[in-house]
This record gives sequence, C-alpha cells and structure tokens, in this order.
Amino acid sequence: MDVQELGHRVLTRRKALRLSQGELAKRGRMSRNYISLIERGIATNISSSIVSNLAAALGMTTNELWGQATDSEVVITSILRQFGIEEGLRYEVIDKLARLPRHGQEPKSIDEWRALYNALRPYVEADNSAR
Repeated sequence: MDVQELGHRVLTRRKALRLSQGELAKRGRMSRNYISLIERGIATNISSSIVSNLAAALGMTTNELWGQATDSEVVITSILRQFGIEEGLRYEVIDKLARLPRHGQEPKSIDEWRALYNALRPYVEADNSAR
C-alpha cells in the first residue's frame, strides 16, 4: 500500500472515532503536524514503530491499518486497548498480551491487565530479534 492509502485509512478511522488530530497525536506519541502529513499522504518513509503507535491509538492492528488480513490476527479487547493507551504501550506489547495463553478468565479491568503486565513485563517487553 502506498502512503496515500495509509493516510486515507488513518483519516477515516480517526474521524470514525471522533478524534481530533491533536488527540490522535497524543495517543500515538507524535506531533499533530506529523498526523496531518500522514493523512494527506505527504509523509514518506514512515517507520514501523510509527505505524504500530498509530494502529494502537486507532484501536486497530498494523495489518488492518495497512489493509492486510492474516489468519493469525487476534482480537484485542476494548479493555486491553484502553490499558495499552493509558500505559503508552507499543502495539507489539499489546499484541503479545492479547496472545498470552490464559487458563481461566481473561482480565476484565484495567487494573487486572496492569497486574498481569507488571508480572510479565520482562517477557512481553523482550526483544525477540536477539533469539
């Protein structure tokens, strides 16, 4: 997908969520001007971390943002998504939390997700590229 299509997806999703560019920028930890450049298709060489932050801020997967679908996608619940936004977590970390095998109930509150995250932080924050 080209940057024009990515920009269109960001703009469409942002408006559907009724977010201003400033609100999205804050959620995605970038400047409002950069959001504007992305939405207009002017930004080039957008890093994967920016795409991950945008996806998390928009409540999407990176594949959804890029317009790709995979069989291995996992559903990120709204409470996990909210926890990720509040904690400023990268999409990769939220995805790892969503994919954790759980024996019993899934966390139902932000505090439960926080407790699980704090217990597993070294594992979910680990850089898998070194393995």
